[in-house]
Amino acid sequence: MSEIKVRVIVLILCIAVLAVVAFVLTDNENEGTPDVSDAYAEISESETFSAASEEETSDTEPSGAVTESENTSVPEETEISSESSESTSASRTIITSRVRKEYDSNSVYIDMENILQLPELPVGCEITALTILLRYCGFDAEKTDLAKNYLPTSWGNARYEDGKTYKDSFFDYFIGDPFSRGYGCFSNAIEKAANDYIADHGGGFEVKNISGSHPDVLYDYLAAGTPVLCWATDGMIEPEYYETWYDNATGEQLDWYLNEHCFVLAGFNMSGDLVTLNDPMKGIIDYNINKFETRYDQMHRQAIVILPTGGGETSSDITETVYTETEYSETEISETWESFTEKEEIPIENE
Repeated sequence: MSEIKVRVIVLILCIAVLAVVAFVLTDNENEGTPDVSDAYAEISESETFSAASEEETSDTEPSGAVTESENTSVPEETEISSESSESTSASRTIITSRVRKEYDSNSVYIDMENILQLPELPVGCEITALTILLRYCGFDAEKTDLAKNYLPTSWGNARYEDGKTYKDSFFDYFIGDPFSRGYGCFSNAIEKAANDYIADHGGGFEVKNISGSHPDVLYDYLAAGTPVLCWATDGMIEPEYYETWYDNATGEQLDWYLNEHCFVLAGFNMSGDLVTLNDPMKGIIDYNINKFETRYDQMHRQAIVILPTGGGETSSDITETVYTETEYSETEISETWESFTEKEEIPIENE
């Protein structure tokens, strides 16, 4: 065999050996690397399991409007709603309307629009409650218009005589400014605001100051289809004495208590010992009836109704099913409160 042929054969063998070695090395590398399609399958399976787990968790977690229960030992309010909504530590849900209840021999509920006093009127519960009542009667009333143009206000007109402080009466004036800070007011001031507003907007209704009435009289009005604007305390908590002065007009001693609050009495349930309030701060809310009557007495049994003259309808049409929720940030509420709760010249109602 010639020398050239030998070299060719050796070269071919070398190439064959190199090819075999390269194939073996490549196969070993592929065994250590997972297939790309397998990796995607694993990711997809993991995501599906994670989503299913989250769904299971959300189904088991409780949800619903933030509620506070009231019983004989803990005098706190209870918000009642026909639906539930998600709540977090950063916000609270205010029920501003709910499904109308049926009438029976022991229960009455008058459904009407709720109006919240915040943010425009941080201490304006009284004029906001009047707005709720006027709108129920069919007027297109606005709380800020009533507060600015109809509510009799005074900063007190303080004077000092014989060691005594004399100021205007909170029965006749809102002492302070409902847009910022103040003591508050009682029925005479709201009666005047209501009469003036109705006279400017076509009349047809009579404002009746029923202050001094027994609670049963309020329930009689409700049973007849007439809601009642009345006074008690915010959250039905114990009123806190703050200041004494004497009325500029009459010389009568006046004692002001913090936590005064005003709302519209919208219903009662005698068998459940509950009253339902349309509250400018808390929305539609139920309280223990005995607690309500106690605070109503402590706030001088102040109450007002608005009645039609000439036998007209007592209210606007009532929607059978209305449900609205308003969420306020707890931080927002807290900041609003802190800016008005410091005792300056004029304290705030603790609403």
